[in-house]
Amino acid sequence: NNAGRENNKMTFQTQVKYLCRELQPQMGFHPFMFRDGKCSLRQSWGDCWRDECEDIVQQEWGCGLRMRNTSEKRDDTTRHQRRDDCETPFNKVLHQVRHPLRTIESLVAKFCIGGIEGKVQPTFLIFANALFPQHKFAEMSCTEAAGYYVYEYNTAIGNARELGLVYDHFQVEEATPCQIATAAGFMDPDSDSVYPPSRDGVLKFCTGESTDSAANQLMKSTENRYNTGLVSLRWDDLLGGKHGSRKKSGDEDLQKRIQRLTQILGYAD
Repeated sequence: NNAGRENNKMTFQTQVKYLCRELQPQMGFHPFMFRDGKCSLRQSWGDCWRDECEDIVQQEWGCGLRMRNTSEKRDDTTRHQRRDDCETPFNKVLHQVRHPLRTIESLVAKFCIGGIEGKVQPTFLIFANALFPQHKFAEMSCTEAAGYYVYEYNTAIGNARELGLVYDHFQVEEATPCQIATAAGFMDPDSDSVYPPSRDGVLKFCTGESTDSAANQLMKSTENRYNTGLVSLRWDDLLGGKHGSRKKSGDEDLQKRIQRLTQILGYAD
């Protein structure tokens, strides 16, 4: 009903203001990543960047899901049409996935103050609450907050893939740069996904005599090793009552969600 829509609109606007209230450097987000704005890069944040942030977030939020014409009736022929007026109008969107348990471990290592038993950093709560307001992340243990975030994020991208808005996903542990370039269409003769001279470079590294090059080898991180030796989780760590959880001891909701997500993403366990 109209009242419900207005309440949702007000809630969304509140979330946007909260998200843009101040600079959140640990989250890798800044308005200048989307477009050239009117704000000075000499200032990391301020009133100008705050306004720019609110404007770009409200414009881009759900952009790919909105119809070209809101009067159009959504059906099988129109739901897969991508909008071309988003600030990020990519020809193909690929979803990079990692084993969910490993992803949760990394988030816990980075955003749990005082380790696995600690509290969630406020910066993470701001983003998690803005993206998935159906959860009360502030009432969760840090492991639960990371777990439900991983579940909801990957589920949302999976839903977008079913709508045709995400082309495919790949497991970062098992993918080579050339495999990713192929999935993105960089090697297609008629592709407009890549600048032609760049395509020549991709072909040089991925085909012919270069098949044993680094571009055809599994990717290994040499820089982002934040969780080296810090956090290691098993399935039982996702049960209620563990690591500061307020849930009933043995509650399986998060564990089952992450196990189901793991299977959907193509991992054995």
